[in-house]
Amino acid sequence: MKFKNHLLVYILVSGFLFTIDQFLKYFARTNPDWTYYLWHPWLGWEYFTNTGIAFSLPFPNGLVIILTPLIILGLIIWMIKLVRNKKSISYLLSLIIILAGALSNYIDRIFFNATIDYLRVLTGIINLADVMIAGGVVMLIFGNKKIENFKLCLPK
Repeated sequence: MKFKNHLLVYILVSGFLFTIDQFLKYFARTNPDWTYYLWHPWLGWEYFTNTGIAFSLPFPNGLVIILTPLIILGLIIWMIKLVRNKKSISYLLSLIIILAGALSNYIDRIFFNATIDYLRVLTGIINLADVMIAGGVVMLIFGNKKIENFKLCLPK
């Protein structure tokens, strides 16, 4: 039962982050001229439509639209195997967060032929979905022990 409780909480948290990202993208898209900087020009809010992939690398949007569902399907299959085998909950958390971020950016690709970015960080502009994807990848790389040491699982 503990595993299922964690799974539900992780899905709810990633869904909440997904919703926040979509709301922020909507705000950025409907207010493209609004900018705000905490530290000009390095940290702040700035609208940007990213037609490339990570780091604005050029890549045909048609291929992104075709390949992304395959990657998402792979993540879902991996998650199903983890749930079925009751493997590490931290791996499951990282995959759910990556999936939510990928879905959020994929929705942009389908409707706008670009990803909507809005957070200026140093020389790049990113969005919450990018942070979710990168954070999930970091959690996968560092594995179970590091994540469990940070007590990311719910208290008993």
